[in-house]
Amino acid sequence: MSHRNRGLRPFALAALVASLTLAACSTGSGSGSSASGGSTSGGGSADAVSAEVTANVEKYQALPEFTPPGDPIDPSPLKGKSMFLIPLAPNPFNENIQDTMKSIADKVGMKFTLYPNQGKASEWVQGMNAALTAKPDIIVLSTAPDPRVLQPQLDQAKKAGIPVLVTHFYDDSSPQPPDCDGCAAGVTGLVTAPFNVAGKAAADWIIKDSGGTGNVLVIGAADILPSPATVDVVTKELAEACDGCKSTVVNIPVADWNTKVQGEVQAALNRDPSIDYVYPLYDAMVAGVVPAVQTTGKTGKVKVVSYNGSPYALKYIQDGDIVAMNVGEDTVGIGYASMDQAFRILLGQPTVDERTPIRIWDDSNVDDSGTPPVVGKGYGTALSEGYTKLWGMD
Repeated sequence: MSHRNRGLRPFALAALVASLTLAACSTGSGSGSSASGGSTSGGGSADAVSAEVTANVEKYQALPEFTPPGDPIDPSPLKGKSMFLIPLAPNPFNENIQDTMKSIADKVGMKFTLYPNQGKASEWVQGMNAALTAKPDIIVLSTAPDPRVLQPQLDQAKKAGIPVLVTHFYDDSSPQPPDCDGCAAGVTGLVTAPFNVAGKAAADWIIKDSGGTGNVLVIGAADILPSPATVDVVTKELAEACDGCKSTVVNIPVADWNTKVQGEVQAALNRDPSIDYVYPLYDAMVAGVVPAVQTTGKTGKVKVVSYNGSPYALKYIQDGDIVAMNVGEDTVGIGYASMDQAFRILLGQPTVDERTPIRIWDDSNVDDSGTPPVVGKGYGTALSEGYTKLWGMD
């Protein structure tokens, strides 16, 4: 999920859910196998890092690979069909996905309508009402307006026979419609997001980077649908794959990110001076974490890691200052996966599990994202070429 750069997405969508603040909790260390190695950038030893952890980090530092989500399809019969897309909010992350989708729709000859909005639930309702009036062949809630606040509109779309595709809102582990939360009213298909995969990858990077000694402050947002599960994945990995790691969890509701992140992080660093990693789950919180590290005099002692791949967060890595790693997402790949699922729905075929890629960015590869970093750059062309071939459009 992101910030106003790489996806304010969960940011805005979570603001619609009742804000919950869970009490801070700590988890101790667990067991993990070891693999041979040498020194690490942390205070530990590579001998304390399992081969599985190292392999997972190296896997996601590399360029993503394409795995076909299903059988080949021919979208050419969809010429003249119409797609009505309602984005979460305007930001570069979302816009790159939508631009990709529009370019694909244009190649197929589909009509593409974008309903601009500023991320308010009332505007999503207006967008759905506009779509219901326009009667498109498919509605896409892209990156993704919360379907749980659009239940009456989804029900109307279902009654009107208009399929609804929801993208980048549910985790890969989510059940498919109608069993996903809020889907029964009228969601036809999903393009899920790798929130938990990213969480595990980030935890493994910390384990490897610290040599198995990381003391991690994890900042979640309990009012964002996937956040609690991702926090569980992170803390479990730190506990079970790292004997010498510790984690403390603080939850900050989305509505408080602009005002409370810095203060909460400063307080945590002062309470426990041995904290050497801060992991806000989403890039939107990085803007508050960085000054907290600076104010407490922890620059060079505390490393910040995050998720989304926002250009401003990647620029911090290039500057070599405080942010050390970011798990980014391929916006072009998300656009292609979204169109693949939409094509299958419109062709009357079963939906498939669309899996969009991540890439670990650190000082070993961050310049691949551009200098300065650019949204969508540095993920290779495997997905765009793979989907194009899958559709017979190469």
